[in-house]
Amino acid sequence: MTALRAALTLAFLYFGIRKLGSFSTDVAIYEAIGFGQFPRYITGSIEVFGAVLLWMRGWEGWAGVLLLGTMIVGLSALLIWVGPPYWHMLILMVGTGIVAYGYRDQIIASIR
Repeated sequence: MTALRAALTLAFLYFGIRKLGSFSTDVAIYEAIGFGQFPRYITGSIEVFGAVLLWMRGWEGWAGVLLLGTMIVGLSALLIWVGPPYWHMLILMVGTGIVAYGYRDQIIASIR
């Protein structure tokens, strides 16, 4: 699970910093979606925060849930307004789902 969390951390830091750094590709994607650039900053911040949260003891499961939710919303937006490529989002969804499931005991304990 540590290798998966490390890979997800690198991926989410990469994509989050790209969004926060206003890379032209990311700006164009959010323009195509049509809600302006504000959601790009929210998404980038969540991705960076989630990447850090993956390494905070007791919060790994919630990080998986947060990042999985972010990927579901992002994939939905791409499918509705932009189109492919989206294969990387599917891979990230599987990875974050595995982390959330692997740490499900943390999530269940914090809900009770």
